Amino acid sequence: MKPVLYTLVAVSLVAALLASCTPAKPQLVRETVVVEKQSTTVVRETVAVPKERSKVTFWHIFGSGAYRDVFDKVIADFNANNPDYVVEPVFTDFWTYDQKALAAIAAGDPPDVLMTGSAGQKAEAKQIIPLDAYIQQDSFDMTLFWDYQQKAVTWKGQVWGVPFMPDTRVLFYNKDFFKEAGLDPEQPPKTWDEWYDYAVKLDKKDAAGNLVRVGFSPQWGNCWPFTILYTNGALLVDEEGRPHLTEPEVIETLYFYRKWVEHYGKETLQNFASGFGGGAQDPFISGQVAMIVQTSGYIGELQKYGGQLNWGVALVPRNRTPGSWGAGFDLEIPNGAKNPDGAWEFIKYLASKEVQLQIAKATGTMPARKDVARDPSLLEAVPGWPVIVESMEVTRSLPFVLEAPHWFGPLATAFDEVWSGVKTPEQAAADAQAAVEKEIENYKATH
Repeated sequence: MKPVLYTLVAVSLVAALLASCTPAKPQLVRETVVVEKQSTTVVRETVAVPKERSKVTFWHIFGSGAYRDVFDKVIADFNANNPDYVVEPVFTDFWTYDQKALAAIAAGDPPDVLMTGSAGQKAEAKQIIPLDAYIQQDSFDMTLFWDYQQKAVTWKGQVWGVPFMPDTRVLFYNKDFFKEAGLDPEQPPKTWDEWYDYAVKLDKKDAAGNLVRVGFSPQWGNCWPFTILYTNGALLVDEEGRPHLTEPEVIETLYFYRKWVEHYGKETLQNFASGFGGGAQDPFISGQVAMIVQTSGYIGELQKYGGQLNWGVALVPRNRTPGSWGAGFDLEIPNGAKNPDGAWEFIKYLASKEVQLQIAKATGTMPARKDVARDPSLLEAVPGWPVIVESMEVTRSLPFVLEAPHWFGPLATAFDEVWSGVKTPEQAAADAQAAVEKEIENYKATH
């Protein structure tokens, strides 16, 4: 039986040497062999060295809070369970994200996965790659995603991104303040007129006549004029990419916007807002504001910092039709990415039902997948979720116009000019329309 002993000793030494020079934790593989034609068996142990995993660089915008917490978790789970790739998350400031991403692409050193938007614009500039081959290869079902996001990532018949973290804007309100003002806390405002009347009743002043609580201001939170425009049935841009910024629905919305600043006073609101902060110092969480428009992801902040705050959620009050504005992100692979295959695997992981549910439960963010958004478990985990889904059903995005990619900029400026009192609604709308028409004209002249 000496051959058996020698075999065991030799194999043990080899195994020890391999283990000592292998950085990854070895896995023992048991193999049964027959020695010298005897029925005696030996369990020979060798070391299976896992192949090296390649890095996938992912740029995200979450520096802190509920979003950062859950993204750290889902990325750690991917890295722990994926045998081929390791994701390196890189926080990139939201306000400079696109600028830095485009610079990295131009320099030939982009991340592997971008979390961004405006897929059509980047596709036209050849800054990202089409995903059709990956989608076909894996029978990846794009119809699972919200319709407006599917449209946003499709350009000239190809798919350039996978929808991710769409948003919808809803109205959050303080139920205790409603009771205090003699309003039914289970009956939030449904129309523009009710919205304004409720806000006036919710205002609160101290003995000296100074505001200590504001009912509502459309310039706070994450409202944007587009949200209110869509609740008034405004078209803004037609299917041919032509602007309609002087239509009656736009003018009427500008007047409604001005109504708020005339009630409070621009300087009064500016001074009041100087004390706002983030987290527990958020104006709604701290009780400085009775109603605020935020994205559905705000629920995560309320759960983390709101304590015993008694809040409700409702559709944004309408004038003509239920509506809301949604933007959100999509996941793209830049042209020049070093690991496009790994990028696609990570994108699929982020789009999976399990991960979409995890992010939604932790932050209140609307899943990009419609089937996940309607998952019964979210009804239990996320307060107000039926309202969020209802809002998503009437949410519209800002369409991409090749000749004027930033057509909405002059429109936003028009609302600022009316708020500041430097232009009438008619003047501001006409100037916005002229600016977009000029941009389209310049594009056509140079292309």
